[in-house]
Amino acid sequence: MYLYIDAQCDHFLQTRWNRMMYHITTLPGLEPILEKELNELGFEVPQKGRQAISCLGTEESIYRLNLSLRTGLRVFWEIQRVSIQTVQELYREAKALPWEQYIFPHQTIAVSISSSGVGWASPRYLALVLKDAVVDRFSEIYGKRPSVDTRSPDLPIHLHLEGTRATFSVDTSGESLHRRGYRTEKTEAPLSEVLAAGILKLIGWNPGVPLYDPMCGSGTFLVEAGLMAYGIAPGILRTRFSFQNWKVFNMALYEKVRKELAEPYKKLLQEKNESPRDHRGKGDHGDEKECAIFGSDKDPAAIEIARRNLERAGLGSKVRLFQGTFESLSPPFTPYRGGMVIVNPPYGKRLEDPSILTLYKNIGDTLKQRYPGIEAWIFSSNPDALKQIGLRPFKKYALKNGPLDCKLVGFNLVIGAYRSRS
Repeated sequence: MYLYIDAQCDHFLQTRWNRMMYHITTLPGLEPILEKELNELGFEVPQKGRQAISCLGTEESIYRLNLSLRTGLRVFWEIQRVSIQTVQELYREAKALPWEQYIFPHQTIAVSISSSGVGWASPRYLALVLKDAVVDRFSEIYGKRPSVDTRSPDLPIHLHLEGTRATFSVDTSGESLHRRGYRTEKTEAPLSEVLAAGILKLIGWNPGVPLYDPMCGSGTFLVEAGLMAYGIAPGILRTRFSFQNWKVFNMALYEKVRKELAEPYKKLLQEKNESPRDHRGKGDHGDEKECAIFGSDKDPAAIEIARRNLERAGLGSKVRLFQGTFESLSPPFTPYRGGMVIVNPPYGKRLEDPSILTLYKNIGDTLKQRYPGIEAWIFSSNPDALKQIGLRPFKKYALKNGPLDCKLVGFNLVIGAYRSRS
């Protein structure tokens, strides 16, 4: 029976690989950034939605998208699009799909549902019906059925229902793509890697501009900036994707794509540059031509975690770290020549926490007194604290950090404008 199914797989591949639809999910507010990223990777984008962008691709695209995307969360491969109005129709359409082309019956599945405008069944019941249809098909073909594994399934199946329009997909990523593989340690309330990459793209940072994160925590902004600067594919450190569990997985093609994308990372690992020393004093931050990405934190434990995360990403010799508070340290680059400061300060458990308001006021004062000529960006969920910065923003973006509504606020520091307040 397995040989028969494998022959079916060959036909299945020949008829589907030429022009497939992928749906890539992202965080709220990052849709335009993801679309631009897909365009830069050479993908045609026929559909745009809320927290998702669709693109057309081939078999190779599965591997390239999962390894290359910086602002995508998951890559869904569309299997079928049909009209469904009842539970019975859902069961019939789901059971008719060739799920055996992907996995054997001894493997595992999980189902997930997203829906809007569906009044004839709850999402929980829809998931149960979909699961029953899939396993019933396996039982009829093999006499055995796959088990359900909600943690790490071999085949994650997704159904999106919008009114009567149903889209069946398989999740090619498995774990969310924000799990790059470099951050095995983290500080309290770390920023998502996808959010950090999206913010860097939103503010228009490019590797020719000095970048400084004075409250770097575990170093997510620093690592994501370094990966961009040195052309390292963000998924190159990951060891597993769900597509690797499938019968249709083309290992030779995957290894070819992975080898190509791994070259910049391998090059960095082969370099024998000295690791930058930890600059803890004021005003001594080395040759800024040698390194244009800088980070600091008042917590020495956070600095060590950031250092190890950078090392795992191959960036240990490319990013400078030093310990101290933002107000106590001199700028790590010459501000009037231009540069960017990006800050994700604590938000405070209470919006009007006096210590948080003072912290934000100190950030604003430090920017005004020591960073003329630069562009500063602050990301926070605390609107009252943001007012303490004392500067008029030139740009605002509405984003989410987990469940929190946040603002990304940009400020231009004019040379000479704030000297009277120093």
